[in-house]
Amino acid sequence: MSNQIRCPHQWSQSTTFEPNWTQGTCDSVWTPQSCQPIAPTPNPVFPITATLPTCAPLELKQTCPGTVLVTVSIPTEAIFTLPTKALEIKKIRKNLKITQCRFFNFSPRVYGKPQDTPKLFLGGFVRKDIQYSEAIRQTAHTVEGTIRDFVVDLPWTCVVDLGHHLIIPPTLFGQQQEYEFLKTSSLPCGFSSKDKLMSGDISEFNMVSNEFLNALPNCTLVYSQINEMDDALDREPLKGGPFEEGLFRTVQEKMIILIQLRLTFETEIDPPVKG
Repeated sequence: MSNQIRCPHQWSQSTTFEPNWTQGTCDSVWTPQSCQPIAPTPNPVFPITATLPTCAPLELKQTCPGTVLVTVSIPTEAIFTLPTKALEIKKIRKNLKITQCRFFNFSPRVYGKPQDTPKLFLGGFVRKDIQYSEAIRQTAHTVEGTIRDFVVDLPWTCVVDLGHHLIIPPTLFGQQQEYEFLKTSSLPCGFSSKDKLMSGDISEFNMVSNEFLNALPNCTLVYSQINEMDDALDREPLKGGPFEEGLFRTVQEKMIILIQLRLTFETEIDPPVKG
């Protein structure tokens, strides 16, 4: 798998999965340095990157001034390894889990400069409960096996560009304003007796601070759909079994995750004035 192209949304595993407690190399005579644990190999392996993929929404619909329906399609790909060799996958039960739905508003417009768009940060994982058959014994015409179960979490992430066309409440910024009082005092020698020193009082400091607590919109999952394709990457013939049977452990999975979310803004939004 070293020649496979690595993508931001693809996770791969270079070695087979083995529990952490079975790993380690020890000498016959134990010393603190003779038995060093080997770092576990995650299954699947995740990339370390700060760049998140951007997903163009399929539909943005503002049902009312304070509610927005967001529909997005998220393509994902993962490579995972089963704990034992599988003869055939019998059933895969999938559940979509959303761990992040964070609205990120745009900054105020600066005259003569481009303006960014609001974003929606999405993240989560798909829990897959895989049931597969494992061959126990076989003949030239039959295969006897047992059913095994394997659960794996496949993470996904996406940033949705909400565009410029939605009516979204602006972000209110805190303000600090200083003010002074006039102070009048006499001038020293060398000035006319009719003149006075008029200025702000530098012996005082006065300020008004305004703090606005902006409310994040509520995010609700309305609908989800998962369309997947699973392919065995290391399938080999079953020795001593029927000619068309084979065993595999490494599976490449492609998924299209369709999600519809409802964003509800608690802040009241004035509808646009027609005219």
